[in-house]
Amino acid sequence: MVRSMTGFGRGSVKVKSGKIAVEIKTINHKFFDVACRLPTNIAALEEKIKEVIQKRIMRGKVSISLTCDGKLLKDERFVINRDVAKNYHDELLRLKKYLGLAADITIKELVALPGVLSYDPGDGNLSRAWPKVKSAVERALTSLVADRAKEGKALALELSVRSRKIVKLLAFIRSRAHLNIDEYKRRFESRVRALTGGRDIDMGRLEMEVAIFAKNCDISEEITRLKNHLENFGKTISGGEEVGKKLDFIAQELHREINTIGSKASDFKISKNVIEIKSEIEKIREQAKNLE
Repeated sequence: MVRSMTGFGRGSVKVKSGKIAVEIKTINHKFFDVACRLPTNIAALEEKIKEVIQKRIMRGKVSISLTCDGKLLKDERFVINRDVAKNYHDELLRLKKYLGLAADITIKELVALPGVLSYDPGDGNLSRAWPKVKSAVERALTSLVADRAKEGKALALELSVRSRKIVKLLAFIRSRAHLNIDEYKRRFESRVRALTGGRDIDMGRLEMEVAIFAKNCDISEEITRLKNHLENFGKTISGGEEVGKKLDFIAQELHREINTIGSKASDFKISKNVIEIKSEIEKIREQAKNLE
């Protein structure tokens, strides 16, 4: 199933006297990128959380927020490094004396200094907490994936509509391809007659000029390649999950072929349809960037 890269999911698991709540949001991104916002006491689980997410999300910028309003870890505590605090205090006193300052050094200021206060989650606490955290993350992911799939389905439907519109426009171009040559022959013959004052025309030379023009403006190969790309486009949409990059590549190929048709054709109606097809392709490329 085609999935959008944009989505939101929420999940929670009950713990002692509260719950773990997880919210995950994803937006468009060329690659897989995760930003975690976790409580200090489980910050060490970040890499494990990223591994769980990567099993379900292939591409996109992921933002995950986890909160816990209950008791998750036992025996957790904050530790004050007294030696570090004393060294800071002694150096600050010397600095205070050197600068002739009268302000006191407070505990609050000392604790805020690097290395003075550290967090100890307790032996084995994180491994015991991990199953609950993992469960909450997986529930949020399930919600997220469903949301991305819902939006992806809508995008795939719209892409299919645009693809079918291009097929119709292309059919019209194909129907006028020979008229392009006939119109050139008529105009060229009329111009020659005007220049020669209505005298007899060398029909062999005329046919040669028309044949050269026909060769230079032949768009049959481009039309065939466009049809093949459009068939591949349809198969890709109805196929696997990670389709965004492939659809963007196919759209580039479509754009290349229609550009060539536009440069070869001199028929106004063909040119008008070329412009419409280009517009549809640009819309397809923009939408493909939203797909995983």
